[in-house]
Amino acid sequence: MSSKVGRPRDGDSAETRRKILRAARVRFARDGFRATTNRMIAQDAGITSGAIYHYVESKAELYADVYCSTVDHLYSEFEQAASEHHTLFDQYGAVLRRAAELSLDDPSITGFIVAVTEETRRHPDLLALMTPQRGRHARFFAGLVEAAHERGELAPDLDLRALTDLLGSVMTGLARMSHAAGDASRYTAAVEVLERFLDGSLLNTRV
Repeated sequence: MSSKVGRPRDGDSAETRRKILRAARVRFARDGFRATTNRMIAQDAGITSGAIYHYVESKAELYADVYCSTVDHLYSEFEQAASEHHTLFDQYGAVLRRAAELSLDDPSITGFIVAVTEETRRHPDLLALMTPQRGRHARFFAGLVEAAHERGELAPDLDLRALTDLLGSVMTGLARMSHAAGDASRYTAAVEVLERFLDGSLLNTRV
């Protein structure tokens, strides 16, 4: 008897949706939008192909759902990590460490996010479907910087937009580096070195 799921019962709907989104993210991260089919995703999720259409109308909609759910998960985690600290330096370190942990726990998150820019360039119709979470990366780091500015932490002549760009770009660059290397542990190692660079412990003071 087949173990695959057809139309879900109400009690199974949320769990089935999570399985679909997880399977889709892994496929999109590994194979890309064009090469991935709903049939592949359904097989990976352990459901029938037709069952996917109880949740989404198209592959493009599914890609956008994966994007929105992944970004919401990431930045909710980052907001929680930042909330446990009171200075920009400590908040940023906590966010980078949480990003590294998430990358280790599930490399498909980093692989998917890294590929989004290129996929939306190839398939611009995807952008309109991603509206609910587009721009959250920039808003998150702008919020950290603005809060630090209001607390009086930052030099008065500092370009706040440039600092926002720097913080966001470092995170993005680390994600791209670890993904290209195929080794999520390099994200963690790079964050540890960055923290030592910023606190001065990287330098050999005996020289």
